[in-house]
Amino acid sequence: MPSDSPILQSVQRHSILVLSGAFFGTLIAALFIASFFLDDIIRARTQAAMNQKLTGYHVALDHAHLQLVGGILTLKGLRVIQQAHPHPPIADIAMLRFHIQLKELFSRRIVADVLLHRPRIHIDQTQFVSEKNSKVPLRQKGWQDALEAAYPFKINRITIDHGDIVYIQDARNPPLHLAGLNFTADNIRNIHAPDNAYPSRFHASLVIFDTGHATVDGHANFLEEPFPGARAQYQITNVPLSAFDPEIRQVNITVRGGRLASDGLLEYSPKVTRVEVNNATIADVGVGYIHSPATQKQEAQRVKETGQQIEKQNNRPAVDITVREFDVHHGDFSYTDQTGNPNYGLFINDTDVALKNLSNHQQQGPADVSLHGKFMGSGDTNVSGTFLASGGGPAFDLKLALVNTDLPSLNDLLRSFGSFDVAAGKLSVYSQVAVKDGNIDGYVKPMFADLEVYNYQKDKNTPIMHQAKELVIGGASHLLKSHRTNQVASDVDLKGKLTSPDVDTWQALGQVLRNAFIQAIIPGFDRAVAANSGSDTVRQSSAVH
Repeated sequence: MPSDSPILQSVQRHSILVLSGAFFGTLIAALFIASFFLDDIIRARTQAAMNQKLTGYHVALDHAHLQLVGGILTLKGLRVIQQAHPHPPIADIAMLRFHIQLKELFSRRIVADVLLHRPRIHIDQTQFVSEKNSKVPLRQKGWQDALEAAYPFKINRITIDHGDIVYIQDARNPPLHLAGLNFTADNIRNIHAPDNAYPSRFHASLVIFDTGHATVDGHANFLEEPFPGARAQYQITNVPLSAFDPEIRQVNITVRGGRLASDGLLEYSPKVTRVEVNNATIADVGVGYIHSPATQKQEAQRVKETGQQIEKQNNRPAVDITVREFDVHHGDFSYTDQTGNPNYGLFINDTDVALKNLSNHQQQGPADVSLHGKFMGSGDTNVSGTFLASGGGPAFDLKLALVNTDLPSLNDLLRSFGSFDVAAGKLSVYSQVAVKDGNIDGYVKPMFADLEVYNYQKDKNTPIMHQAKELVIGGASHLLKSHRTNQVASDVDLKGKLTSPDVDTWQALGQVLRNAFIQAIIPGFDRAVAANSGSDTVRQSSAVH
């Protein structure tokens, strides 16, 4: 009947909807169930596709599952293995999950979002050295291609959740451990703001060596060629420097204690390298350098290569390095020479250092440095000066005032260079040295007070000729004492040329310090022996070689 037609039509529409819903529900359920039967096939194909893209490494995959509804790919138990040294795997990723980034569908782009959950990177020294010696750079080993081979759509967003990085030097020393790494980068495909130099935003945070923390916020261009570029603000706090001790001992340096805090900006791309340190502070650190007979050649080569690299970056347009402020509070610094006879050590403790406006560009002006400390635990020490990244070679101007150092604390040094020691006395040194255009100009004035070279109780068991020499030195120094100050004074002019026109700033500084010591402090004793008058001071002009 006509009156039943609307009711009949409604029932028919309801039946169609029910049947359609049942069909699609059954289809979804069937696809969901079927996806589990594809796991082994997907695992094998994904593993093979990733390995085809890698060089020097391969992956092993425990499990893979593709959720056909939604296109979600989940990989579990992914291990990255270095072929040269397969044990242990250098990376173990608990889970990777790929899915289509839904928000970018509105931009008419089908791109992927990938999550790395609890990835653990484990590198030992053998694996590190193997990678370092590889002819293929690490960034060209196919990492990005391997990741994209696992999923058919380009990755536009990546998230790392609770990452962990461990480096093991050897079994004797604790590993270097970076924990709690959380990282997010979006717009990797430059879908938005493609004309910006760095269209992609990223954020990272991590724990450094158990107590330190770091955060990084910046922008990047992951598609830049030949490698990605990035610019970021960073902040690090409470990083324990002693964690580096096992590694840097290989370059004759020891580190005890110390905490680092810093903030600034980093930029690295194919076009520019920029480091801007707003502030860096190191507190309560002990740093020592050991000069050893077994490593003399390597040490000299390291100094040369480091200096050459520093000078190479000076005034280089594509490299911009600026340290606005660097401070050391309550530091202890030592130098141990194991090549002398006898061996000797020098140190300065309770040291504060302030460095400002350090740059590799001359146009930024000179850097200012100041140092205050206790030389050998007793001598009040003040150093101030300036450094300039000059295109004409090293350029610096330093002033030094070292007051009332206990001379007996330098006896090993005196025996090593002068074959004598002292029973009592004070050493003060005043100096000013400038280096510019390869020329050295300055002076060193060592002053010895209350000098007692010979002491019977101290020297009674030494050879008779050594006792005689100390008696002569002590007697001559008595002749040179100023009656007003009770001091032995001796001035030395430092003038001359640097040993080489291409010597770097640090080599030049070392040369000046060595010449000041060899030509002033030790000879101050010997000139006292040669003196034949009672004048208050002896002044000597000496060329620097």
